[in-house]
Parts: sequence; C-alpha cells; structure tokens
Amino acid sequence: MVDFLEQVLGKNSEIVLHDFSDPDHAIVDIRNGIVSGRKVGGPATDLALKIMHDAKYRDLPFITGYEGRGAGGKTLESATYFIRENDEIVGMLCVNTDLSTVRSINAMAQQLMACFDAVPRQAEPASIEVESLSESTQELIDRSISELLESRGMEVSSLGQADRVDVIRHLNGNGVFMLKGAVACAASALGISEPSVYRYLQKVRKEG
Repeated sequence: MVDFLEQVLGKNSEIVLHDFSDPDHAIVDIRNGIVSGRKVGGPATDLALKIMHDAKYRDLPFITGYEGRGAGGKTLESATYFIRENDEIVGMLCVNTDLSTVRSINAMAQQLMACFDAVPRQAEPASIEVESLSESTQELIDRSISELLESRGMEVSSLGQADRVDVIRHLNGNGVFMLKGAVACAASALGISEPSVYRYLQKVRKEG
C-alpha cells in the first residue's frame, strides 16, 4: 500500500506507516520524508499519541483534512487511516501533502480576481486537528509547550509552580509521557529538574 500511494500521489506527498507497539520508534516506513524532515525510526507524533490515549478515536475508521506542521513550520494537508487488530488501533497510515506551491498560486489568483470581484471570500473552516510532525521527542515536547504557552500569552521564564503543573497536565493529557525520555525532555524544556517533573506528574495523575 505504501508503494502504491507513493506512485499515485507523487513526490509532494509523504506517506508514513506507524506501528503503535513502540511509540519511541513508531515510524516503520516512510516515503518522501523530505516533506516533513522525518525518517524511519522516528517517534510517534503528538496526534498519534493522542489517538493512542483518547477513546474518542476508537470507533473512527480515519480522519482527513487536518493540518500537519512539518520542518521549518511548513503547513501540510494531512489524512490518517487507522490500522486495527481485534478492534484496537495498532497503527496508522498517514499522507501529508505539501500544497505550498498550490496555495501560493491560489493566493495570487485571489488577488487578481479581487480586482474584478468585490464580493468578499469566506475564510476556510479551521482544521479540526493540528499535528506536529516532529523528528524527536525533545522537538515534539518543545513544540507542544511553545504552542500551549503562546495560546495563553505566556513564556517559560515567567511560569510559576502552578503553571508548570498545568503544562505537565497538558502533556500528560496528550499521552506525551508514553514516550521514553519524555520526563527528561519536559524538564529541559521547562528549565526544571527531572524529580520536579515526576512530582508534578504524580500530582496530575492522582487528580484522575
């Protein structure tokens, strides 16, 4: 199937096969990895961890039309098919397509059309999912924390203890601590010790 999709979709589409049995090395096959900068042996993405962790995906056959973020902040059009064994999701087959050239042409066309058409265009609906296509656990956690703090207008340097606990709660809720080394990576990203992360994580998990 991976070979087939590579031939059909062409070089602007990355095809990735994930195996959930080893989240730290979930990527078992990848074609056109230059699209996101990833390679075989790379970790599960934030979305993959959420799928493993969140029951809302259990009955879905696939998800389409969501946003992937690749190397250098490149925005991709993404879709994922869930692979099941005994009704459990054990992996996924993903397609991430770089439409940057198409979008640039479309933007120029819209500008040109605006000269002849004064009717305002409706914005496209927001993506229901956003996936960070990270090359390592550290990059995944750095991005997750950065996006969370940016949405709240905060910086790591200004976080108090309650804020740091909330960051750990967010990471835990997204299944990030399923990855080996995630505690060390979170400690590095937050500028705190690993024992502090373990303490915050224990507190969060006790909350249920």
